[in-house]
Amino acid sequence: MADLTYPEVEAAAGRGACVLLPTGVIEQHGPHLPLGTDAYGAYQLCRLVKAELEQHGVEALIAPPVFWGINQVCSSFPGTFRTRPETAVALHTDILDSLATDGFERIFVINHQGDIAHNQMLLDVVQRQHAEGHTRVVLVEPDFIADRLGDAAQTPALGVFAMQPLFEGLELTGELGVHAEEIESALMMRWFPELVDYDAMARLKPTGLGPQDLAEWRKGGEHARQVTPQGFFGAPCPKDPFLWRFHQRMARAMANVVMNPPQTPGS
Repeated sequence: MADLTYPEVEAAAGRGACVLLPTGVIEQHGPHLPLGTDAYGAYQLCRLVKAELEQHGVEALIAPPVFWGINQVCSSFPGTFRTRPETAVALHTDILDSLATDGFERIFVINHQGDIAHNQMLLDVVQRQHAEGHTRVVLVEPDFIADRLGDAAQTPALGVFAMQPLFEGLELTGELGVHAEEIESALMMRWFPELVDYDAMARLKPTGLGPQDLAEWRKGGEHARQVTPQGFFGAPCPKDPFLWRFHQRMARAMANVVMNPPQTPGS
């Protein structure tokens, strides 16, 4: 959308195009990946989703990426922009309101930030859109995020896809990984290779952490920094050179949610 003129945007809204809104944060991603990994990831997922939709004759525009979400877990690391929850809520609300004012009804929030505080904020914002009558705004999330959201996930404001099948046939290191690990490295290496510090990556060893460490890490702040002093959790270097196919599959699953969104009661 940022590359279009306003008559082009107006015409797209008139044709009933949907909008993909990429959202993430700017936060540390270890010594090997850039601070903008989540923002780049959300944007690239939107590009891949858009391509999938076009194959099915569905027109989609990509809104400018939103960098300013919530990053409670990595808040103690330098380079992490610490956005207050009320700021993130207001910003995402204003963006969705702007798109609705311009005539876009079908808006899909494509997220690339696992912090549960960020995800809860997004769900709250989208549910508020539904309460105001914008019932075709949907947050798209994997099932493991929906599980972490608990009962709040039982809403037509949330479109869920299964994560585990996306790994089929891909070779993983076997390390428990949740941040700046092989999946995120594979994404950046495939689509933004100039931003990866390969020398730093080659020197890094897998963290060898387990579920108890993950629970402590998720407390955020100094807890996370003590568990992962180098800022990554898992194996930073992909074992499978084609691991980036995971993101293509994720985009396909997200596109399926766009084409088959959750239904509001009575619709």
